[in-house]
Amino acid sequence: MSSGVELIQANAGHRSVPENLLQLYIHDFSELVPLDADDDGRFSYNDLSLYGSDASRLAFLAKLDGKLAGFVPITRISEPAGDGDVFDMTEFFVLRRCRHRGIGRDLAEKVWLRCPGRWQIRVTANNVAALGFWASSIAAFTGRTAERASFESDGKAWHLFRFDSHRSA
Repeated sequence: MSSGVELIQANAGHRSVPENLLQLYIHDFSELVPLDADDDGRFSYNDLSLYGSDASRLAFLAKLDGKLAGFVPITRISEPAGDGDVFDMTEFFVLRRCRHRGIGRDLAEKVWLRCPGRWQIRVTANNVAALGFWASSIAAFTGRTAERASFESDGKAWHLFRFDSHRSA
């Protein structure tokens, strides 16, 4: 981790920052999944308010040299198999000017260290860049290949990465 990313847990004082960054994230993501802007020209994100009121949801901001560089909301959920809780990387966004410089990997690692435990990361199958990013980032962090499964949701193919950040290299 050498990019100099600062990880900040978002709080009520940051409310507009995640809202604004989510607009950029959803805009980027709409290339991969058919998402339309509302009549007011904004994209909807229904659960954002829960990140300030629900203890199972955390949101992190990333700064690089004091400037915003990204946003990571995560959710702690119960695994369907009854194996306990797992952290879900709900979204992961790095500003375009910060991409391809190791900042995303640094940000992910800081989040995993801040929230040690079992993790899952869902990636749409047509997001080839993200599939490669997550596979290599998890392997670099843990020293081993992440468990990977495929599934379908609403007619779309997805991949699910699973790993334990306690067992990092």
